[in-house]
Amino acid sequence: MDNENNRKKDGEARVIAFPKLGERLIAKGLDELGNRNFKAAAQLFSQAREYEPEDDEVCMGLVVSLVELEFYEESKELCKEMLNKGIGDYFQLINIYLMVLLQLGEHQEMVTTIELLFDENQIPFDKEEQFEKMLQFSKRALEDKKEEEDRNTQQIAAELQEDGLFEGKTDNEMFLVISKLTHINIRPFIPQIEQFLQSEGHPFFKTMLLNILTDQEYNEQVRLSKFNESKSVLPTELKSLKETDFYKKITSLTEARISQDNPSLFEMVHSLIERHSFLLYPFEPEQESIPSWAAAYHALAEEYMTGEVSARGIAGFYLAEEDAVADILSYLKEIEEISYPII
Repeated sequence: MDNENNRKKDGEARVIAFPKLGERLIAKGLDELGNRNFKAAAQLFSQAREYEPEDDEVCMGLVVSLVELEFYEESKELCKEMLNKGIGDYFQLINIYLMVLLQLGEHQEMVTTIELLFDENQIPFDKEEQFEKMLQFSKRALEDKKEEEDRNTQQIAAELQEDGLFEGKTDNEMFLVISKLTHINIRPFIPQIEQFLQSEGHPFFKTMLLNILTDQEYNEQVRLSKFNESKSVLPTELKSLKETDFYKKITSLTEARISQDNPSLFEMVHSLIERHSFLLYPFEPEQESIPSWAAAYHALAEEYMTGEVSARGIAGFYLAEEDAVADILSYLKEIEEISYPII
C-alpha cells in the first residue's frame, strides 16, 4: 500500500513540476518558427498539441512548419481538421490549404473549394480577382489533364485493337495487356473481356480482369466460367477477395486452431488459401463446408512440409467428415497443378 501511495505521489510531483509545459513548448516553437528552424518548430508544436490540441497558435504554427518542410499530405490533413473544427483564422487557413492543394496537383479539390467559397460569399471583395484566377487556372489544368488522358487512352486502345486483345498471347503479353487496361476506360473492350471470361483462359487472368471491372465500377452483369462452374456477376456488388465470407471464416478458423502451436504450418496454410482463393474468385464454397476445407488445407500444408499426413486425425481436429476432407484435398491438388503465370 505504501509503495502505491509513493507511486501516486511521484506521479503527482511530475505533473506539478511542469504545470506550464504546453505554454513553454508553444513559446519555443514560435521562436524556432521565427528563426526558420522549421523541423524543430514542427517537433515542438507536435508536442504542444498533446497539451493544447485545438489551440490556434499551436495548430497554425504546426501547419506552417509542415508546409515549409514540404510535408504537403500532412499539411492538407491538418488544414482539413482545422477547418472542420474552426481552429485558426479561417481565411488565412484557406489560403494555406489552397496552396497545399496546388503543390499536390489536386485541382479538382481546388475548384470545389473555391466555388464553395464564392457560393457562400466567403471571399473578401479585394481578393475575388485572385481567387477567380486560381479557379480558372485549376479548371484549365483539369481540362488539360483530361485531354492528355483521352489522347493516351486512344493511343493505347488503338494499339490493343490492332494487336488483338487476348488471343494467342503469352503470359508476359497477357500481363502487359491487362496492365494497359488498368489505365484506360475498359468499357470499349467489354465484348472481348466477356468472351475471355467465359473461355478456358487462365483463372488468374480472369480474376485480374474482374478486379479491373470492379475498380472501374462497371455496373453491368458479366458471365464467367472457372473450374467447370459458371455464373453471372455484377462487378460493382462484388466483395474484395479478403472480404468474402469464405476467406474470412477459413483464415479465422485455421488461425485459431494452429497459429499458436505451429506458426510455420499456419503460414503455409494461409498462403495456400490466399493463392487458391485468387484463382477461384468470385466462386466460394458453401459456408457449412468450411471445417472440411480448413482440414484439407491443413492436410495439404502438412504434406508439403513433412511428406506425411494423417487425414483422419486432421479431419477429427476440425470436426469434419473424413470423406469430405479427402474429396476437397483431391480438388486442392488439382488446383495446385494450375501453375501461376510467371512474369
